Amino acid sequence: MGIRFSTLMKLVFRNGLGLKPLYILRLFVLIPTSLLSEIFTFVEKLKYGKKIKQTTTEIPPVFIIGHWRSGTTFLHQLIFLDNQFTSPTVIQTVIPDHFLFSSKYWVPVLRKAMPQKRPMDEVEMKPLDPMEDEWALLRLGAPTPMLKIFFPSPEIRFYTSTDEFMPSGKSLIKWRKSILMLLNKITFLTHKRIILKNPYHTPRILLLASIFPGAKFIHIVRHPYKIVPSAINMWNIVAGENAFREGWKEPTTEETAREVNDFWISVNENKMSLPEGSFSEVRYEALEKDPVGEIKRIYTELGFIFSSEYGKSILRFMEEKKNYRKNVFNLAAEQKDLINKVLDGYMKCYGYDQY
Repeated sequence: MGIRFSTLMKLVFRNGLGLKPLYILRLFVLIPTSLLSEIFTFVEKLKYGKKIKQTTTEIPPVFIIGHWRSGTTFLHQLIFLDNQFTSPTVIQTVIPDHFLFSSKYWVPVLRKAMPQKRPMDEVEMKPLDPMEDEWALLRLGAPTPMLKIFFPSPEIRFYTSTDEFMPSGKSLIKWRKSILMLLNKITFLTHKRIILKNPYHTPRILLLASIFPGAKFIHIVRHPYKIVPSAINMWNIVAGENAFREGWKEPTTEETAREVNDFWISVNENKMSLPEGSFSEVRYEALEKDPVGEIKRIYTELGFIFSSEYGKSILRFMEEKKNYRKNVFNLAAEQKDLINKVLDGYMKCYGYDQY
């Protein structure tokens, strides 16, 4: 929902559409809103085009990175409570081409159409909640590995290497233009420092640092016994609900563990090139146990001001979410052995037990 008709058609013609009624229905359901998006985009350009071109993201953004299911959303929610920051919201990632003009029309629609919680867990979703910006980049037509979920193929595995997360050549030009447009529009709207949560950005540290000099990065890690099965479950659900053709293959335990390891290695290598005070790291388990203390430490390392009022907001948030139920996954012994083998260095680095 929300993607422009021209962008949708380019993706379908480039990647192919399955002939089963389900896939055809999914496409036709999107056509009315995609045609509206073309109209709204045209109107927004007339109304805000000159102002957007004159706006730049002068305050370097903050990027929350880490593998999927490592706690990036939890950390994002906590920092979004701080009024000195803003973030792409659900509505802005659904209609990135025209949210300056049409949010007032779309928010009531999304409140009725959206599920109250994400399909892969119990995390609540509302139109004005913070959201992962990769969804906006996808709808803007920027290159993204997420397309493997929408247009799966039996010959192509979901993950091969971190290289596929790095746009290059003409793709880089389109990708850079898309992320700058998104952030410039949010800057025009809020004039605040933007914080983005996006696991896809994890291998992109140096690229993002070159586009946004002075950018800050927060890397979150978690026990791989929690990450690996939860990530596989998430990808299966997202593919099942969004694929436009057959061919999806469930990622294996070894494949997913290797991705976690490759992401970790990438972060360790790239953070060495960042200026001092640009990188902080947190364990999910420590953040969950002492959110105020861990956020204070992160703020100190990155040079941000932590207010007492913000500390109270964190405590209120934690009290509201105290009954949140996490997904539970039981790993077989051979799955744990695979994870232990692939992620031995990762687990030793962060003190995670192999049990």
